[in-house]
Amino acid sequence: MRKTIQLFKRCLTIVGARMSAHGLHQLQMVINYMKLGSWMAENDFHIERRVPDRSAVFAAVAKQVHDKQVLYLEFGVFRGASMRYWSSALKHPKTRLHGFDSFEGLPEDFDVDGPYVKGTFDVGGEIPQIDDSRVQFFKGWFDEVLPTYQLPDHEVLVIVLDADLYSSTLYVLRHLRPFITPGTFIYFDDMSRPDHEPRAFREFMKESGLGFRLVSADYSLNTAFFECVK
Repeated sequence: MRKTIQLFKRCLTIVGARMSAHGLHQLQMVINYMKLGSWMAENDFHIERRVPDRSAVFAAVAKQVHDKQVLYLEFGVFRGASMRYWSSALKHPKTRLHGFDSFEGLPEDFDVDGPYVKGTFDVGGEIPQIDDSRVQFFKGWFDEVLPTYQLPDHEVLVIVLDADLYSSTLYVLRHLRPFITPGTFIYFDDMSRPDHEPRAFREFMKESGLGFRLVSADYSLNTAFFECVK
């Protein structure tokens, strides 16, 4: 058995030597999605029906809160596609939609062997233009902006995390811990990197003692909305 395993490992190194960096990255993503399925099961997150895409994941929560006074907090705005969706979906006049981003790209590498390295998503500091007086952007790194940010009054808190990185995601969750209560919705945009958003969420759940249920997810489980239940 030991010789068989050693031979198999040798074959893997030979195959690896012939693969491109892109091919190896794609293979790693296959493993990542398998790990994601395992992560969901280990944390007892189950859902009866998955939906096709991110808009459908959003819609599952939007239809529950659209007429309430929502405080929508988005971390990782990029060019504002998600903010535009929620600006249209949330109808209450006292709803507030606040976006946080440096608009200078990732502060560190997201994929060591992939396309998302430091500086990816840099838009040259340009803030999206959205015709909705309820929308406001807070430009800067999260650890610089959040300490002075005061949460407005609200009925429901919706947090959209598209920060990608473990460090950024965990920082936001820890900072907002006092405001995350039953009925709070939290969305993650890139669950397919187990060392980033899933790791941060798992650590946050463990240290906070909060419980969550999976509300909606796309076919791949990469984009998912959770609700705090206890």
